[in-house]
Amino acid sequence: MPWRKPMSAKEALIFDVNDGVGVSEAAEAHRIGRSCAYKWVARYQEEGLAGLEERSRRPERSPFRTPQEKVDALLNLKRQHPDEGPAKLVDRLEILHGERMMAASTAGQILDRHGEVKKRSPRRPSAGRIEHPPFEISGAGDTATTDYKGQFRMGNGALCYPLTMGDPFSRYVMLTKALGSTQTDPAKAAFERAFREYGVPRQMVSDNGSPFCSTRSLGGLTQLSRWWIELGITPIRIKPGRPDQNGIHERMHRTFKQWIRRHPQANLVRHQRSFDDFRQDFNHVRPHQSLGQKPPATAFRPYRPYPTRPVIEYDTNMDVRSVRSNGQIKWQGTEIFLSEVLIGTHVGLLQVAERIWSIHFGCVRIGYLDAENLKALNSKPVDQTE
Repeated sequence: MPWRKPMSAKEALIFDVNDGVGVSEAAEAHRIGRSCAYKWVARYQEEGLAGLEERSRRPERSPFRTPQEKVDALLNLKRQHPDEGPAKLVDRLEILHGERMMAASTAGQILDRHGEVKKRSPRRPSAGRIEHPPFEISGAGDTATTDYKGQFRMGNGALCYPLTMGDPFSRYVMLTKALGSTQTDPAKAAFERAFREYGVPRQMVSDNGSPFCSTRSLGGLTQLSRWWIELGITPIRIKPGRPDQNGIHERMHRTFKQWIRRHPQANLVRHQRSFDDFRQDFNHVRPHQSLGQKPPATAFRPYRPYPTRPVIEYDTNMDVRSVRSNGQIKWQGTEIFLSEVLIGTHVGLLQVAERIWSIHFGCVRIGYLDAENLKALNSKPVDQTE
């Protein structure tokens, strides 16, 4: 039996009326208001079944609708000045026509309706700040810089991500590791080998990319930067989009890039051998103008020894709390989430305002505890003073 669309209440009403049932009686049977029933019957008598279709509820006339000539004037002006927004375009219209043509909000709606508004891509969240004194290099054996030189394809078609670490004081390059990704574990293993050989710097300068920084963690901490702090290293992050703040390292990368182009290899193993040759040449042979045309090895001094058992200590005026397996601390009878990166560690809390505590992990301040709203923040509320 062929399928038939179920009869609507309106169609059932008309069917009963055509079958001799009174309009009021049919309306009551189908639970339709009498006035509505008479309206549908009248439409059916005038237009047939087409009269039962839903009609737009938009009014035929709107006294507050912007006149079409004003809409056209706005659209023409937008095409002449495509980079300007509705507020400026409305001001231009007022100057041209000697009157306020429309509100900026109305202009925005008109432009959007006609496809003249470019949708902005979602803003990438910024990482929380690790607060520290101004970045300074205090002589030899003090600071290290790190970054990934841009990835490239090897002879086998796979990607290589060269991880580098250098000493900005002497220009000495301590690490050029050929890696297959920017994941934390291989990066940490490479840093550990370098730290054991050259020592541990007081501070490490990096950009805001992975695995150095995360936009989803308090203070932007990652497992790698947590480990640095546990070793007594202060992570220093340059401003996003400002590679010049790590200019010495970027200059080394330019020379490293030229080397890679001149020495193409098939895979990670062969590139690692080439990278080792680059470090040997860069550190011990190549003269540097900033060093009086001497190689970096003549100015390099080791950092402090790699600690056998890192220990984080806090001042006695801090309230020390342990971070539980869910990333939370217990505070005034309430659990407050800090970060999963901090699980298994201790943090120090120091009161800086009536209801605000700064949160410290090792040698750095990673955020604030809002005791009034019981939550951790990346930055101190603007209405709080120390």
